[in-house]
Amino acid sequence: MKNKISTLQDALAYQLQGLFFAEDEIRNELTTCIQQIRSIEVRNEIDHYVKTANEKLQKLERIFTYLMQESNPRKNDVVSKMIHETHHLLKLTSSAHLKDILMISCVQNINSYKTASYKSAYLFAVELELDTAIDLIQQILEWELATGKRLALLSIHEFNKLNESNKIQ
Repeated sequence: MKNKISTLQDALAYQLQGLFFAEDEIRNELTTCIQQIRSIEVRNEIDHYVKTANEKLQKLERIFTYLMQESNPRKNDVVSKMIHETHHLLKLTSSAHLKDILMISCVQNINSYKTASYKSAYLFAVELELDTAIDLIQQILEWELATGKRLALLSIHEFNKLNESNKIQ
C-alpha cells in the first residue's frame, strides 16, 4: 500500500487491510475468551464467529489478488481496543452468567464495527464496479449481519435466564 490514499481503490485497499487485521485479531484473541464462557449456546456462537474469521480471511485474500495488491494487514486500533476491553471485562467479572452476557455485548460491538466497515468497502467496490470484490464482500457482509441477528437473540435469551435466576433467589 502506498503511503497516501489518492484513489477510491486505495481507500478500498486500506479499508480491507484494516478488516484483514480485524479478522486475524478475532481469530487469535477471542479464542482465549471462549474458554471463560459457561453457556453452551454463547460458547458455540462465539466459536462459530471465530472460525468464520478464517473463511473471511480467505475471501479477503482473493479480493487482494483481484486488486493485484498484497494483503498486508494494517493495525486496526478500534478492533484492538475492543478486544482488549473484552479481555478486561471478563477479568473483572466474577459471575459466570454475567461474563456470558458481557461477552455477547463485546462481540456485538465488534460485529457492529465490522459490519459498518464491510458496508463501506462494499460501496467502494460498487462504485469501482469490481464485480468479484462486490460478490466476496457481500458474502462476508451477509455473514456479519446474520451473526448480528443471532447475537441479538442470544442476548435476549441470556438476559431472560438472568431474570429467571434473580426471581428464584
